[in-house]
Amino acid sequence: MRKISADLDVVITLVPARASVGETLAAIPPGTQAVYVTPLLDYSDAERVELYDGLIERNLPSFSMLGKGEVDTGALVGLAPDHDFTREARRVALVVQSILLGNVAGDYPVEFTEEETLTINMATARAIKFSPSWSVLTEAALINEEPAEKGRTLTLEQAVNESVDVNLDLLAANQAVAAGAQDIKLAMAQLLPQSDIFLDNTYIDKDRAEASLGTQPQRDISAGGNVSQLIYSETAWSNLTVQKRLQESREFTRDEVRLDIIAATAIGYLNVLRAETIERIQKDNLNLSKSNLELAKVRRDIGVASPAEVFRWESQISSDKINVVNAEADRKNTEVLVNRLLHRPQGEDFTTVETGLEDPSLLVSDPRLKHYISNPADFKTFMDFMVSFGLNQSPAISAIDSQIAAQDRILTSTKRAFWSPAIFAFGELRHFLYEGGAGSSVNVPPNFPVDISSSDDTEWTVQLQASFPLFRGGAKIADYRKARSELSRLRYERDSAAERVEEQIRTFLNASGASYPSIGFALDAAEAAHNNLELVTDEYSRGVVSIIDLLDAQNAALQADLNAANAVYNFLIDLMNVQRAAGKFDFFTSPVEREEWFRMLEEFYSRTPETDKARSAAAADGAAK
Repeated sequence: MRKISADLDVVITLVPARASVGETLAAIPPGTQAVYVTPLLDYSDAERVELYDGLIERNLPSFSMLGKGEVDTGALVGLAPDHDFTREARRVALVVQSILLGNVAGDYPVEFTEEETLTINMATARAIKFSPSWSVLTEAALINEEPAEKGRTLTLEQAVNESVDVNLDLLAANQAVAAGAQDIKLAMAQLLPQSDIFLDNTYIDKDRAEASLGTQPQRDISAGGNVSQLIYSETAWSNLTVQKRLQESREFTRDEVRLDIIAATAIGYLNVLRAETIERIQKDNLNLSKSNLELAKVRRDIGVASPAEVFRWESQISSDKINVVNAEADRKNTEVLVNRLLHRPQGEDFTTVETGLEDPSLLVSDPRLKHYISNPADFKTFMDFMVSFGLNQSPAISAIDSQIAAQDRILTSTKRAFWSPAIFAFGELRHFLYEGGAGSSVNVPPNFPVDISSSDDTEWTVQLQASFPLFRGGAKIADYRKARSELSRLRYERDSAAERVEEQIRTFLNASGASYPSIGFALDAAEAAHNNLELVTDEYSRGVVSIIDLLDAQNAALQADLNAANAVYNFLIDLMNVQRAAGKFDFFTSPVEREEWFRMLEEFYSRTPETDKARSAAAADGAAK
């Protein structure tokens, strides 16, 4: 111990275990940086838990000599593995088998060695704020790897509902709608009375003032006000209608953004669930490779296999560790995306809740739906219904419809511009507060032949004006032709948008029609692959099959598990894409709306004779069975 202390340049202090845990903890010297715990045979299980809790409270890392058992209790680190009775029995069986096959019994070792395995209690590490290095994390066996409470708990339905309240892109779209509402008020303001008040201070040259005979003083100060009213203007009335239609388009565009955010959040959340499942599968596969490495060492020790098998499993374990690290990175990246969509700190942890086909918030959980998609003819009719439903619901199409209505009004206005005048009324009242300098008074010579009377200090004006732009250099014809072309463009865009909506609905429904039955196929394949792996593993342990056979079986089971996990999430993601294309998500459908949806679906099917025939045939098949 003195040599170890000198080599590591540390001070080692022996602390004998006292009668009570509290006394033992109190005996640990101040400034201690770590504790090595030897077997405490006099302490009960509860006392050992109390000891490790006390070390955690003092932020002291602990290393247990007994290894994994004590790490499970609360120690930070241990090297000794649990005693593997199964491996010991398998070792004895293999030796007996070899002896029965004619090998010399004296050639086999009688001792049973167990290799050290680094085990870390991650709950203890988090409690004392200790973070192992990347290399240690990949080499060690980790206990309590995920915290019991990993941030807030978030369900799929909660995530999508929260996204529509806090997503920044959607909040920005809401502000665009709010700003657009003011354009309507600005357009309306042109049609309402306008009024100004003023205070004028005028100063002109003396010669002009003198020549005005008192009608224009050199200096004057006046105050007054005016009022104006646009009685009729085709341009102003047209602008009001256009702004209303454009505002409708902005609202539909905002609804389009809302659907995009809901879809992105739902798919992002499902990808988190997928990544968590894949990470768990990869970790299980890594543990399986480690177990098979121990089998290979037993086979090597008794001479059944060469050292090459051990090296091959060590290589496989390294590859499996790479897969685990990549899976963990993928899971973290999907969590970052969901946090961004929810406007949360992007490094924030959250706990997911598994969802599936039985989720009551999803329409697919309603057993009535299967009645409408039970055969190819019904599914084709269902697809036609979803296309019809989606075309009526699509905010993208509705936004273009509003733009078409606005452009049609603009076209009408350009036609009326050839004959429609603008009529305008104006009135002003002015009072002169001060007049001075030349021309401020009328100096009429004696016997002047014209009687020039002076005016009072108040004057008013009333004006009614009708104007018509007679010629604008061809601008009227250009405006008309431009408006007509713009209207044609929007109509083409509307038809194109409808085609895209139909394409998306049919494409994603076809995808979901394939991914749904794939769930059952994938689950059957996974079950068969695991049954095969169990048989091959047993035969490998008995030396009947080679390492190649076991590797193939393990890889097949891994791929089958990945396919099974992907199958469920692929279908749910396809379902989200269908709902996005159709413009309606189940999360925001009330029970009344759901019943109305089924009523519309039944009515649509009743108008399709081919579907009735298919149902009759399906019913006949069911009766025959």
